[in-house]
Amino acid sequence: MAPQPELYPTLHRVRDLETAGIEDLQQIIQTFPAIDNHAHNMLTEENAYGSAEYPFECITSEAQGHALTDHVHTSLAHMRGVKHLAEFYQCPETLQDVKAARYEWVRRDYPGLIKKCFEGTHAIMMDDGLSPEIIHSFKWHRQFVPTVSRIVRIEAVASELLEHLAHAAGFMRVGLDADWDISQTESFLVRFNTVFRNQIRTLANDPDVRGFKSVICYRSGLDIGLESRKNFRPHQSLTESSLLQSFHDFLQKAVRDHKYRIQQKEVNDFLVVAVCDVLEKLVDTDGENLPFQFHTGLGDTDIDLVKANPAYMQPLIEAFPQVDFVILHSSYPYTREAGYLAANYSNAWLDIGEAFPMLSRDGEESVLRQALELTPSSKILWSTDGHFYPETYWLANKHFREALERLLTSYIAAGDVTVAQAIDIAVDIMFWNSNLLYKLDEERKYPELLRACGREAVDSMRTLVNGGSKAPSFKSYASTAVAAPAGGASSSAAAAAVARPGASLNAASSTSLSLPLRSGSASAPSGQNSTAILAQNVTVFDAFLQTNPGIKYMWVQYLDYTGTLRNRMMTVQQFKKQLSTGKPLCCTTALTRLMQDDYPATGCSATGQFLMIPDLSTLSLNKGISSPSATVQTWWMADSEQVPLVEHYDRCPRWLLQSQADALKSEFNISMLVGFELEIIFMRPVLNENKSDFVEFEPLHMVHSWSNMTWQQIDMLPIIEEIVENLGDLDIHLSQFHSEAAPGQWEFPLPAFEPVKAVDVLFKAKDVIRNVAKKHGLKATCYPRPYAFSPGSANHAHFSINGPGDTVEKYEAPFLAGVLEHLPALIAFLLPFEESYQRVNAGIWAGGEYVCWGTQNKEVPLRKCGPGHFELKTVDGMGNSYLSMAALLASGLHGLRQDLKLEHKDCTGDPTGIGEEERQKLGITTQLPNTLEKSLKALDRDKVLRRALGYAVVDDYLAVSESLMAKLRGFGDEKRRVWLMARY
Repeated sequence: MAPQPELYPTLHRVRDLETAGIEDLQQIIQTFPAIDNHAHNMLTEENAYGSAEYPFECITSEAQGHALTDHVHTSLAHMRGVKHLAEFYQCPETLQDVKAARYEWVRRDYPGLIKKCFEGTHAIMMDDGLSPEIIHSFKWHRQFVPTVSRIVRIEAVASELLEHLAHAAGFMRVGLDADWDISQTESFLVRFNTVFRNQIRTLANDPDVRGFKSVICYRSGLDIGLESRKNFRPHQSLTESSLLQSFHDFLQKAVRDHKYRIQQKEVNDFLVVAVCDVLEKLVDTDGENLPFQFHTGLGDTDIDLVKANPAYMQPLIEAFPQVDFVILHSSYPYTREAGYLAANYSNAWLDIGEAFPMLSRDGEESVLRQALELTPSSKILWSTDGHFYPETYWLANKHFREALERLLTSYIAAGDVTVAQAIDIAVDIMFWNSNLLYKLDEERKYPELLRACGREAVDSMRTLVNGGSKAPSFKSYASTAVAAPAGGASSSAAAAAVARPGASLNAASSTSLSLPLRSGSASAPSGQNSTAILAQNVTVFDAFLQTNPGIKYMWVQYLDYTGTLRNRMMTVQQFKKQLSTGKPLCCTTALTRLMQDDYPATGCSATGQFLMIPDLSTLSLNKGISSPSATVQTWWMADSEQVPLVEHYDRCPRWLLQSQADALKSEFNISMLVGFELEIIFMRPVLNENKSDFVEFEPLHMVHSWSNMTWQQIDMLPIIEEIVENLGDLDIHLSQFHSEAAPGQWEFPLPAFEPVKAVDVLFKAKDVIRNVAKKHGLKATCYPRPYAFSPGSANHAHFSINGPGDTVEKYEAPFLAGVLEHLPALIAFLLPFEESYQRVNAGIWAGGEYVCWGTQNKEVPLRKCGPGHFELKTVDGMGNSYLSMAALLASGLHGLRQDLKLEHKDCTGDPTGIGEEERQKLGITTQLPNTLEKSLKALDRDKVLRRALGYAVVDDYLAVSESLMAKLRGFGDEKRRVWLMARY
């Protein structure tokens, strides 16, 4: 395979660092890409022209109001900035002309302007805490630079959680009613402490997150008290603590005013200390943590300038020696104090951002000089603090590179450093220090960067000044390469282990093909380059072909949001070519808003694509049809030219489910198992005269009953046995199978697997059943309830919590509590059509009408089958089961993270029939949505599931469901019944 093209083919290269000249230094400073370790999002286009609220003049000043608009034009920083922007826009040197020129560029090509201003920036650590309603998301910026990661503002996380928990606790009262007793606040604070810490842990495990930030400097100052460290120790009472009283006062005011911005000193201090505590514990458990950024120094008038001095942070830095503190914004005018901390504490780092272009030329150089007076260059990080306007990035980078060049050449002239040392200083500050601290591992993806600065002989990236580095961190790798089994077996041996006759849907239990463990960009696993990965994929496929030599075609499969399994078909030769080159299939992003008949749902766009890579662990023969073909499921990946692909498309249903399973494992050491009871009704299709469409589906026979073999049912036996044999050939071995209660209905209980594989097996089984039925002239349907006089069909989902020690006992209750809390919203995925709600009435063993659970009770939605093992009964055979199971696990995960109490008691009867008083005793207070419209509204309102699954995913699903509901309502009862049976 041809080598991957370099991202920076024209980058100036220092071939021999020791003989480099001044010209090499100047070229490196002006052209070497920079990592911007602290910046903010761009305004959306409609807000990008400038406004009174966000004036364009703020690009060179932190002043506001008249202090900005009346006087900024006389500052040296502003005059120099306008001069440089006039050069950029090739217009006269006035602010009015610059504004006019940029107005036209924004109107004509706003993305083009951003791309131009981002030139020279390789990666951005983006604090997206500013005005979310007017800015683009951090991921949107990835179209302009190779790497954009998120820095999480802790105060924003805390405010959102407080509002949610206050609502859940019943504190959301209006006006002067916010006067509950402090004892209630104490229990609330204990719970908030647990929830907040869990949320920080969760975010720390998010591959998009590369650090945290506090703006406590704006809220109460950097003199952070450490008293709260002892407030939550075992058996420690909060009753007499200053934290509790302060939190009580704050919470009552927040509820009364409906404003949750935290400005109470003791509360702000507590948040910072809690995050530090979590980050330090991550070092003990994971061996690494994420940096913690702090706003210091320069800021608008909200700040107390005296308490913005980072010297106040010295006790905090000493108290948490394993937490990396990043002191932002050059701490201007306290740069020397910040430099002292960075020089004397191994866990303190000095960021030299925001001073560029906020200061005059002399001021910018002075900040650099002061930073280097005492601080090792290996402890200094570059950032723009770019925000809102792309020009803030461009100006900051231009001014910084100019100042760095002047300063280092002056040091060389004075004999203080050599050219080689100056080059090392420059690239460390611009790039390698941030690459190390934020564990980006960019050198592995872009080795030309090492070569450019004379470091190509370095095995793993380190700063040459301090001579060492932490071990590189690999977050994930979306590969289908074979993972070598224990004992060091070769990839070919591992491939042979999965290439049994028929296929390998179940092979992962012994020698699995590696699944991606996290979303987000990441390097290939240590020791595996892209060529090796692609070669291993070909080896796996070759082994499959050797066992199944008759295969001529591959069906590449992907399940859309309506539960429609779509296929791309190609020859074996073409599929193998794609594996060897790493060139994936493309698919329009419109897929997530398409209906079953390919008509677009509301909001569908024809613009954009994602890519699909085959998950070779799902290779499987097509069974039941006369076709020399096999199938394979796919991961959806973000559009990229990278080979192999490493970033998941955030709307991929399989990846959503895998992510939730991974989170359960990483956070709570829980391994989930999922299995489905697949119920199918076999019917006789009636076609129109020219056989172009169905006009009816008739019962196969009427002499039929549950677990019986009547005279008519015996006729079905050869077909059923053929299905079971075909499933067995695919390693899908049924523990039993039997007739169900409706005419022509049979149940096939599938084996339990890890969640993604369980759904893969479910849809493979449906394929086999469909194919065998078609061969015998029958239609196999999952339609919910074809006959009003008998129970309907479902895909009851069994799920079980598994783990070491007391895992089940410890986590069963909060997991179940989370599922019950979100069950009304879950129903939107579980019962995706209006017809679905005809199946779940009370009295027919289908899950009933109330949110509740019960041991071995088939009249409740959640039947407890054993310790940690539940059956979810309100699940249809129609719809996307990756999405529904992802939502199920996300709900349980929420219960675990919040340590929810299980308020519902074990229900042993029919909750509809036991009466209101008895339901109240059991904590049964919520009815399940009895229409699709109600469940969709519940999903729309569920902020937890929206965040867990992704706002875009839920919006797409709602749009498809609502559009389909409107479409079917126009059909009439008979047409819609036939239309759905034809497709499910």
